[in-house]
Amino acid sequence: MKQKLYTFINVFGLSLGLAACGLIALYIFEEWRVDRFHEKGNRIYRVVTTNVEEGQSTVAANSVGRPLAKAIKEEVPEVEAVVPVRQANYPIKHDNQYFFDKELFVGADFLTTFTFPLLEGDPKTALRDPYTLVLTESTARKYFGTRSALGKMLMLNDTLPFKVTGVMADPQPSHLNFQVLLSMATNYAINGTSNDAWFTWDEYCYVLLPEAANRVLAEKKIAALPMKYNGPEYRGNGMQVGQSLELLPTIYLNSQGAGDAGAGNRVASSAKQLYLLGAIGLFLLLLACINFVNLTTARQGERAKEVGVRKAIGAAYSGLVGQFIGESLLLAFLAGLLAILFIIGLLPLLNELTERNISAGILAQPLTILLGLGFLLLTGLLAGWYPALLLARFRPVDTMKGLTVTAKGAWLRRGLVVFQFCISLVLIISTLVVVRQLRFMQSQSLGFDKERVLTIELRKLPRVDFIEHYETIKQQLAALPNVQLTTGVSALPGRDGWNGQIVYPEGRPREQAFSLEVIPVDHDYVKTLGLTIRQGRNFSKAHPTDAGHAVLLNEAACKAMGWQPAEAVGKRIETAGLENGEVVGVVADFHQHGLQNKIKPILTFITPAYTYRYLAVRLGMGDLQASIERLGKFWQNRFPGYEFNYYFLDEDFNRQYQTERRLSTLSGVFAGIAILIACLGLFALTIFTAEQRTKEIGIRKVLGASVVSIVRLLSKDFLKLVVLGVIIASPIAWWAMSHWLQDFAYRIEVEWWIFAVAGLLAIGIALLTVSFQSIKAALKNPVKSLKTE
Repeated sequence: MKQKLYTFINVFGLSLGLAACGLIALYIFEEWRVDRFHEKGNRIYRVVTTNVEEGQSTVAANSVGRPLAKAIKEEVPEVEAVVPVRQANYPIKHDNQYFFDKELFVGADFLTTFTFPLLEGDPKTALRDPYTLVLTESTARKYFGTRSALGKMLMLNDTLPFKVTGVMADPQPSHLNFQVLLSMATNYAINGTSNDAWFTWDEYCYVLLPEAANRVLAEKKIAALPMKYNGPEYRGNGMQVGQSLELLPTIYLNSQGAGDAGAGNRVASSAKQLYLLGAIGLFLLLLACINFVNLTTARQGERAKEVGVRKAIGAAYSGLVGQFIGESLLLAFLAGLLAILFIIGLLPLLNELTERNISAGILAQPLTILLGLGFLLLTGLLAGWYPALLLARFRPVDTMKGLTVTAKGAWLRRGLVVFQFCISLVLIISTLVVVRQLRFMQSQSLGFDKERVLTIELRKLPRVDFIEHYETIKQQLAALPNVQLTTGVSALPGRDGWNGQIVYPEGRPREQAFSLEVIPVDHDYVKTLGLTIRQGRNFSKAHPTDAGHAVLLNEAACKAMGWQPAEAVGKRIETAGLENGEVVGVVADFHQHGLQNKIKPILTFITPAYTYRYLAVRLGMGDLQASIERLGKFWQNRFPGYEFNYYFLDEDFNRQYQTERRLSTLSGVFAGIAILIACLGLFALTIFTAEQRTKEIGIRKVLGASVVSIVRLLSKDFLKLVVLGVIIASPIAWWAMSHWLQDFAYRIEVEWWIFAVAGLLAIGIALLTVSFQSIKAALKNPVKSLKTE
């Protein structure tokens, strides 16, 4: 109570560090707990497809060939259960209203393998028969209200009646994202079984191993299956394909392949990002603890006489250590209470920044309380042990003579100030680099025009009606005001096309085939996206044979095949769904995916409307809102009962940068907290220094020293420490951010001016912090300063 300002700075600074650390811990826990709730999770593995080149195995896809699940079940006795999973896209009709929920086809053992408990129904039989489905609790409530959904009927795709055989509790966070589960038997009944479709890596496969199973042996047997059944065709295409196993709890943060079953809008963090955020949280807490140590040791002279008196009247060393550590623990717990208030207040902001839904209720759980108390205890001990040992060692004789302030203590305080600003500078520089990389990716020329392109997902339409009247619908859309062009396409930029398709170019043996990304399109694809034709011509309805035969390659595909763009035109090429194909043109390279990836070889050709997943409508420069309203009215008239759901291509493409945007925002916020904590400590030390030199300042003023010279005297020592922090932080930040940028195929250079800006910013903030108290001390009346106590 006697030292209100010091106490406030200590408690407030420590609470900031604790709150920042706590918020980061909540976010890390939210990401870490994905798929950690499955009771058999340590025995469930996802099978992924690998390519083996020059003895090195790399993950090619998270999906597998369709026959693999059956082959594992029949030939790998080390596996207890096999669960195939496949995405489904059926509109669900109920009471003449259409719904578009996330659907998955899953094997009969899905509910007995994964821990998705049923509220109604039998997990062993719910997904056994064709034309059966399981709903999540919230989805069932949407369809049937408070009535029981079990046994009720739903119509899928306007023609397929399905029976509800189960209702499950809403799932905990999982990389499997769904609202409706359809039996895999339904898929087989509709589409048949594909025993030879090893090339179609469009199904996911999970296996459950017994507790005593040999994982290595099981993986070896599973890995051999593709070559056993499809070896000649794979080898004939120059491929060595295998499989490997990913443990379920590690998939969300560590998966190496592309795409997940039912992946929604939740963009996963990476394990690397969580380690980085965890380190930032611990450093922020460490900065707050450093403030505590600095302020306590700085005031050692004031506490020295108290220690001397206590020792003189018989206080033991252990008792003094206990006293000072007790004070430290008291302050830590006060800071902890304040930190909880900060966390509760800032949690909505964290959820908004990270697009998560972390509940404040987690703070009231017994495990959280226990961990929190343990963390506070550890923080109080770490922050208080050095000052306690230092103060308790004072000898009574020395304290009475005033011999307490040592050079060692002063150097320690200076070193800790340097460390604080070093950490703060690393965070500031890192934030600047992340922001610049993000802006670089968002501002780069992508090779296509992403502005004012409205996109509609075609799965949310009556497929048969759309396919049969596709050209008529395009003409009707073109007649609307401000609609310039419309195109159907299987994958717009920012989305995956047909990855891993084998392409047979003219003039090369079949065993030297290529694996490319193939994008089925219609005639207006190039014009609608604003692509540039480098050589040859575009697709054209003036050439009737273009449909099903004409091919466009990008420049990267020409390079991969060893062709110059000019010589590629006229070459023959084949791939799945395309026989006797002919290259009619070469488009300039464009970014189908984000700038994290190099531009890959892409092949496009015209296919029937049933292959299209998206409809892209390019709008003119007229009133955008009016155009959207006209499109919505047309949609409701053309497809009654189906909602007009759309998004814009530019927003969807930038979705690929959500991880970087999140990191940019979080690092900026925590860099601000770090510099605030560091400045709080600097401010307190400046006050202490000014108080210690009060009489010196008074004498200097009496002898004619100016206010400016006194401010310079008090400020220069601290500013030297900040400059030293800048010098130490710069190479550390350069190394860290250069390493981070290696993950991007297209990236900025870490330029010198970034360090200069960060350094000047830190020096400026420190100068303001120090100068405020220095000016106050310099303006003080020297008569009061020299007055006898």
